[in-house]
Amino acid sequence: MTSSSKNSPKLRLDFYESGVGETIVITFPSGGLGIVDAHPSNHHHRPGILDLVKGKEIHFVCLSHPHKDHGKDLVPILEQHKGIKSFWHTIYNIPAFIYCIEETVNFPSEMRDYATKLNQDWGEFFVDIIGAVADKDIPTHELRSNLVADEIDGVEIHCLGPDEELQNSFSKTYTEKLKNLKIKLPDPNLLSAILALKFADSVVLLGADALRENWESALKHYHKRNLPKAKILKVPHHGARNAIDFGRNAKTYLDACSNEPKVKAVIFAGDSKHPDDDVFSKISSKAETICLSNGRKPNMGNSNPLGLQLPGATFVYPAPVCNPVVSFEVDMNGNVSVQNGTVCNVACIPPKGG
Repeated sequence: MTSSSKNSPKLRLDFYESGVGETIVITFPSGGLGIVDAHPSNHHHRPGILDLVKGKEIHFVCLSHPHKDHGKDLVPILEQHKGIKSFWHTIYNIPAFIYCIEETVNFPSEMRDYATKLNQDWGEFFVDIIGAVADKDIPTHELRSNLVADEIDGVEIHCLGPDEELQNSFSKTYTEKLKNLKIKLPDPNLLSAILALKFADSVVLLGADALRENWESALKHYHKRNLPKAKILKVPHHGARNAIDFGRNAKTYLDACSNEPKVKAVIFAGDSKHPDDDVFSKISSKAETICLSNGRKPNMGNSNPLGLQLPGATFVYPAPVCNPVVSFEVDMNGNVSVQNGTVCNVACIPPKGG
């Protein structure tokens, strides 16, 4: 690397092992941060969230979709950190709907039961998030695919999903359920924000928990915006099978990724079912796969120490840790350097103390 590249502006990404969830910290060239999801590490590999952001300007805090494993540790940031410029989310007007029901329906009824169930589905943390944003009057930014790219320090941030039509369908379905409690609710993973960060000629693709239904549309937006092939990929939905199509001519998130050089794919996998074996094989054949945790490896301990046997029940043990943190730096010349983390396979050994 030349001295000029050493001194050139850099985009840094830190992916922290977070047990069942995810924590992604983006450091822009000027030193300000973007936080995309946050969940504490069950293994205590990740520093406290307030320590990670202490003394830093935060351009945005982003909840990619309303699941607790992606948002639990956003709450203390929103409540305690000063100077947050914006809160990014994909929930459209659903937060106000849930918050209104929770605050106004105080008598026993089917509506109250429905509101309670909503609170369980979206997570109590979500009410805390909305409350913190409102209390501190933090500007909100609703992410959807038809918006122009945001730009921070020369980094273009493109939202490739979800589509506004899908967001509207969520609002409609949740409202209609008040009249008909038998209506089936959609999967909140479909609301996942798919973000492409373009810095010079390099792209970082953050897929949140987007499902295969999201990717057909997202890839169209990707190509329409003439984005170059991604050099770094956050594998969607912890490497789950429902995020990728195995059809012969199916288009997947890997079609947006570089083949030469191979994209660097980061996997958060919190339990023994993730990543799916076939998904892992497909990704590993086309990418340098770096796992924060990997459920494909043998259990490192007894997941059922009491020997309990329940009819029809299965025990899902936590995924052993492969890398406590995976970090990249991207410079203006398109160079991607790995600062932390090693390529993973089924035989990788957890770090010392893991």
